[in-house]
Amino acid sequence: MKFYSRLADISLANKTFLLLLFLFFLYSLNYHFFDGVMPIHEWRKSDSLSIVWNYYQGSSFLAPETNHISSFGNRNAATEFPLIYYFVGNLWKLFGPYEWIAKLVSFSTLIVSLSLFSSVVNYFLESHVKTLVFIGIIFSSPVLLFYADTLLPNIFSFAFLLFSAYFLFNFIVRKKKWSIGFFTLFLSLAVLIKVTVLISLLTFAGGATMYYFLHEKNLFTKHTRTFLFLLGASCIMLLSTYFWYSFAIDYNSHYHSTLFSTTIRPIWEVDAQRQKEIWEIIWKHQFNSLYNYWAFVPTILFVLYLAVLNKISVFFYWLIGIGFIGVVNYLLLWFWVFDVHDYYLIEMLFFPLIFFFIAIKYSDKPSNTNRKPTKYFSFCVLILVFLQAVSYTQIAFGKDNIITKNTFLVSQFIKGNWGYFHWYHSDHLKKLQTQKKEIQQIISEKDTVLCLSDPSPNVHLYTIGRRGYSSYSFEKNQPYPSQIPSFVKKGTRYLLVVGNEALDTLMKQFTRDTIYAKNSVFIFDLKSNKN
Repeated sequence: MKFYSRLADISLANKTFLLLLFLFFLYSLNYHFFDGVMPIHEWRKSDSLSIVWNYYQGSSFLAPETNHISSFGNRNAATEFPLIYYFVGNLWKLFGPYEWIAKLVSFSTLIVSLSLFSSVVNYFLESHVKTLVFIGIIFSSPVLLFYADTLLPNIFSFAFLLFSAYFLFNFIVRKKKWSIGFFTLFLSLAVLIKVTVLISLLTFAGGATMYYFLHEKNLFTKHTRTFLFLLGASCIMLLSTYFWYSFAIDYNSHYHSTLFSTTIRPIWEVDAQRQKEIWEIIWKHQFNSLYNYWAFVPTILFVLYLAVLNKISVFFYWLIGIGFIGVVNYLLLWFWVFDVHDYYLIEMLFFPLIFFFIAIKYSDKPSNTNRKPTKYFSFCVLILVFLQAVSYTQIAFGKDNIITKNTFLVSQFIKGNWGYFHWYHSDHLKKLQTQKKEIQQIISEKDTVLCLSDPSPNVHLYTIGRRGYSSYSFEKNQPYPSQIPSFVKKGTRYLLVVGNEALDTLMKQFTRDTIYAKNSVFIFDLKSNKN
């Protein structure tokens, strides 16, 4: 009893923090904490870290660079607002270029945002237990967990959106006037870092506007002052977003950079056959990494049942309707990124969370006499959510145990994909990560290197902490050996190859001066090829 009494005395924010810390270890998020870049999407993770590395090396804030040298001879490339990259780059200047620092920043931002957001949730749920359950569900989405230790912008945009909700709550409910400034700041950062987060913003803004304008009919009477403040904050957010992306587009155009996308990827850009293939990927595999179908579909049905009984607020009808329209438009406008880029699902996380929130809030409404069926239903859904999170993370982090071998919550296709990713990682990138210091003793910071076996712009270059080229730089319709001399003329000193399969017999003239060969990692000196 003393334990429960003491637990009750702990503040909600601290309870939330303890819950998230427990889930952190339950989901094995500490497993690769001190390792380098891990699967999946090594390419995108390395691009972000490459910008961080260049800030660490001295790039100015408004001149973001990567390790990859373009065909125009520069490394300039801009995408989302680089505040986080710049911040981590400066932390590296203080403590050294350790990737665990970047992971700590990512985890801390997400966990602190959820801890603060719990007070907002509790205001509406009026129960610490329900609040902790809902926060636990948020932190149990597999796609959120996959990238919680990365510097991918989606994670920070999501976290900053939660921060903005917390300060909005302080402004409206707790009447703390200064909070409107922090709300504006974090709202702007959320959109600056990932503009696609607008679908969730428009959903909640649209739902609230319609509810108070059409249902309560007091938007411009009782809530006029609040509406004007929020309108002003939204204008600041939109203007700052416009100015940044205008700058980023002009910056990329000036330096002829195509490394990052600053536009939509709509469904009409791919043919009918490819559309069908991507729809199949989204439906069969991508959506399931938001939440398991067996947990989410029954939750939707339960919410529909509550709606039939007229047990839920009209406000939620607006949220669901506008949110559905937003999700559909998001899928159509960024359609073909979903073939492999599952992290774009993080912007859609708000939609299933609306249903989980409604189910939790009104879980005791269907029956005032016999609540056991509802409790059993809720318990089964929660177990599925947490079991799926455990199953996915065990597989995603490369563990081989009784869970990964026997789980029924992850398809064989997904298991096979992750198995291949980890095999390929251990056979290629992990070797570079392990031998990084030895390689850096040979290739100095002033030397330019060609990473022949890397199809991405920055994965190998960032890993060894050097600048240069990769096979991403090659013309796809020409054989590699015929193109290497052009890179030598540009000042490339070394050729880095990972894997024996890359040592083609046609390249003997470039591989005759071997200066490093260990564990299928080779470095060749191209100095003799300059003449």
